[in-house]
Amino acid sequence: MIESGFFTSLIGFFIVLTPLIFFHELGHYYAARKSGVKVESFSIGFGPELFGYTDKNNTRWKFSLIPLGGYVKMKGELINLTKSSNKNLLESDTFLKANLFSRFLIVLSGPLANLFLGLLLITSLYYFNGRHVSPPIINKVLHSKPAEIAGVISGDQVLSINKKKIETFSDIKFFVENNPNKNLLFKILRNDSVIFTNIIPDEFYEKKSKRILGRIGVTASPAELKTLSILPALKFGVLDSMNITIEWLKGIKALFMFEVNKNDVLGPIGIAKISGSSLDRGFFSIIFLMAILSINLGLINLLPIPALDGGYILLFTYELIFRKPLSGPIQLFLLKFGFLFLISLMILVTAFDLGL
Repeated sequence: MIESGFFTSLIGFFIVLTPLIFFHELGHYYAARKSGVKVESFSIGFGPELFGYTDKNNTRWKFSLIPLGGYVKMKGELINLTKSSNKNLLESDTFLKANLFSRFLIVLSGPLANLFLGLLLITSLYYFNGRHVSPPIINKVLHSKPAEIAGVISGDQVLSINKKKIETFSDIKFFVENNPNKNLLFKILRNDSVIFTNIIPDEFYEKKSKRILGRIGVTASPAELKTLSILPALKFGVLDSMNITIEWLKGIKALFMFEVNKNDVLGPIGIAKISGSSLDRGFFSIIFLMAILSINLGLINLLPIPALDGGYILLFTYELIFRKPLSGPIQLFLLKFGFLFLISLMILVTAFDLGL
């Protein structure tokens, strides 16, 4: 008998991913229409059509059987598989007839739409719900560590480090981690009195990042939900979107250097499980998960792998530099290789999901 958790995960998977796929393809669609390129179909999913309709521009909008992705089919081909001389015979609303800048923009607009959606969702979440922030108050002080040696006690509020204002515990973490073995002047509020103390962070080698970081031996107080007005919400939305991007880049680097733990890799099954859990935790958890996945989807599609948007951008870059496209057979080979690589990668991450 199939457990209810399976259905919750499945429903969560579709609730989370379908809008992200739609927004991605909408980016391609909008840029194509603005560039004068005819869009023949807009599909959520692949394979046979389940249902849809045709609009006044003769574009078929549809849902298809296999819901793992989507596509926008433009008139003509995305790559030139014919002789260059035949390009002049193409109709004006064909993709290949568009100038190189327009083709760049059409392909790039999908990933950019996802990056923008991620930023919009995070900003909206912080504005309407608030942002969890750990105040710059020391919770615990570890024995015989630099903070205890310097006289720091539980309940101390850090006002500044090296005369730079501290607003959150993350600010303390940033200063300490980036200044191992360096003297830091802490300004601390304790029982309505301001005191100053010097702390020299110990060195700590972090295997994951392969960096030497600073540690002083303190823990954060529980995070508080802090409501934000629109400008601070946008500011933290941008900063957190950048942090998500940086962590994603670190993950990709670790993946290609074979330094990643397979338990840290999420495939469709892993995403479905997290989506189901987010569904159980409520609306705002779903929104935050959608934001993270939208940014990741945009970044993944920018990878210079044939069959992804980044692969097409790479082909157009070659055309820009050498003033001519790669030959049709080479482009076709690269696309086939890209599809094979992506399918193999999907099988691999699914195997990781299953614990194989």
